[in-house]
Amino acid sequence: MVTEGLIPTTLVKNLSALPTPCNDVVYYPTHLTVLGTQGKYSVFQAFSRKSGLAYIAITHPDTTKFIFAGSRSSMYELYQVIPWPEYKISNGELTFYYKTAPSLQMLEDYFNNIKKRR
Repeated sequence: MVTEGLIPTTLVKNLSALPTPCNDVVYYPTHLTVLGTQGKYSVFQAFSRKSGLAYIAITHPDTTKFIFAGSRSSMYELYQVIPWPEYKISNGELTFYYKTAPSLQMLEDYFNNIKKRR
């Protein structure tokens, strides 16, 4: 399952709330939204407790969107093989992992190739 289009986000404290296609909301650090406004493209995993679906999401300067959805294990595997450096944000008890693409073109090329193989 692949989702297309723009998805609005809402800020909640130091987290951005992102509605999912399965009618849930997931949260990710606002820091990734800031990176997006600086022209940096982040990739992260999100999990819906409501539906059990996992997602791969990417940030852009003006939005965050889901590009893949599936089982938690399949999205974990997809995320793990992304060839870019991984970073983490720790905030008290929570640790959030994400990867940053070198450029928009590399991000698009990488995920378009994956979509062709699926």
